[in-house]
Amino acid sequence: MRSVDLLRLEFDIQHIAVVSRKIPEEHALVRLILSALATAEELQNLVKRDLRLVKRSGENYYSVRLTSGRKSRLSPIDAKTYSILLEMSKGKSKKERIFDYSKEEMDRIVEKYSPSGRRYNVDKLRKAVIEILKDCMLFGDESYIEDLMEGVNIEKVTDFFYDFHPMYAGMWDIDDDEVAEDFIVTYSKLMGIDNPREIATAIGEEVDRVKRLMKK
Repeated sequence: MRSVDLLRLEFDIQHIAVVSRKIPEEHALVRLILSALATAEELQNLVKRDLRLVKRSGENYYSVRLTSGRKSRLSPIDAKTYSILLEMSKGKSKKERIFDYSKEEMDRIVEKYSPSGRRYNVDKLRKAVIEILKDCMLFGDESYIEDLMEGVNIEKVTDFFYDFHPMYAGMWDIDDDEVAEDFIVTYSKLMGIDNPREIATAIGEEVDRVKRLMKK
């Protein structure tokens, strides 16, 4: 895939991540797709006890048990996604599902937050993330995605994600001003919108911050 295509793909992913913040439950669902490549069935089966915190070499690492049919796998997730899911699951029993959506509803959620003129669903969003991750892999290291989906070599996959997955570095969030500025400038160009107030409304951000980052 050409670098220009990858840049557009990454913008699409970040757009879905950023705009979905308007509804916390839907944002959590999007984040888990991005962070762990969760499928619709895995999202449906997620319960509170599937969230895990492990200490390794004095550091906190977060993971989630994902189940599809009789198959389950352990996947790393980024710290912010873990925190959001933990907050969402407060008051739920350990065996109570975190998400109460059908597959069709999940697809509609992802499509709703897709950029204008683009249409993603759960599976297409997963495939987009895989393309970004493949671009980060060195020759001979293509097994990371396969290992993730099989739930094997979890420490190796975790190390790769913490080193290279944009979600784990905060690059698909806009908490950091530099990341936010890049996203807003790109959004303005691609969407053809130069009005800070319109952009702020569209992406669910404070108008004053958008103005400052656009230097308006």
